[in-house]
Amino acid sequence: MTMRTRRLLTDRLELRRFTEADAEACFRNWMSDLEVARFVTWDIHRDVSETRSIIATWVREYGMGSMDWCIVLRSTGEPIGSITAVRDHPDRKYCEVGYCLSQRYWDNGYMTEALRAVSRYILDTTDYIFIQARYDTENEASGRVLEKSNYKEACVRELPDPKTGRTRTYRFMRLMRSDVMLFAD
Repeated sequence: MTMRTRRLLTDRLELRRFTEADAEACFRNWMSDLEVARFVTWDIHRDVSETRSIIATWVREYGMGSMDWCIVLRSTGEPIGSITAVRDHPDRKYCEVGYCLSQRYWDNGYMTEALRAVSRYILDTTDYIFIQARYDTENEASGRVLEKSNYKEACVRELPDPKTGRTRTYRFMRLMRSDVMLFAD
């Protein structure tokens, strides 16, 4: 399979493959942060060795076609978050993306900038009909990121939280290929 995680540049961000050298910054900036992990499917990392281990897995999976980007602030070179095709269904012509960002960088438009770049890349390089994302309705900021990136509501579902089993309300959003002109600038 071909490498699908390509380097992407925006005005303020570099989106690139993770490297094992990113572990300390990723652990420090978001993977050990309870507030960042509040609405994601994984538990916080209690030790940088957990971060090293997951990054090593991602690095191995690039050769199998995974799409996992490290979000890096271009002005500092600091990894500040991630955006990933968490569910990839090329046979059904769609993927589902998930993302997280260091708390220090919230409310600056970084995640919207990253999501737009990744969405454009996916629609420009695949034959996917749509890209999907979901968010816990209590995480209004994530919903705003999707709305600003032209994702539209597809459905609302009650599902068990993967960490607690508690029923949560999730809003599924989709960016349809037919609704965009491949982000023509």
